[in-house]
Amino acid sequence: MFHKDYLVRQIELMTESIACLVLNTKTSVKQEVYSETSQAESDLLHVLLCGLIEQKRINDAENLLFDSLNPNNYNHLAVAMDFYNRVNNMTDEELEDADFSREEIAEGLDEVRTILELEDM
Repeated sequence: MFHKDYLVRQIELMTESIACLVLNTKTSVKQEVYSETSQAESDLLHVLLCGLIEQKRINDAENLLFDSLNPNNYNHLAVAMDFYNRVNNMTDEELEDADFSREEIAEGLDEVRTILELEDM
């Protein structure tokens, strides 16, 4: 029980930290403005991921996320953090039914950091 609670909290802290650091620091430094197309792409990705989560197809959702991530689009970071927060909020039973684990959530977050070139965080 303690291990599960610890892992859940670590994942929450990791997603919050990455999102805050990157979205606040990177966007204010680069002053990037995303086109409506980029925002629409991120919105569509978000909708697709949420639908797959509802269907308990988390592995498919994660694969879609990785295939879609673009290091030049910080909107994707927000989508990825939301995805992992939603999955992390699932019960252990729901995760098991979906053939997914908390360890895979942590590994996925590390992979997102690598894909989005955020290894220093």
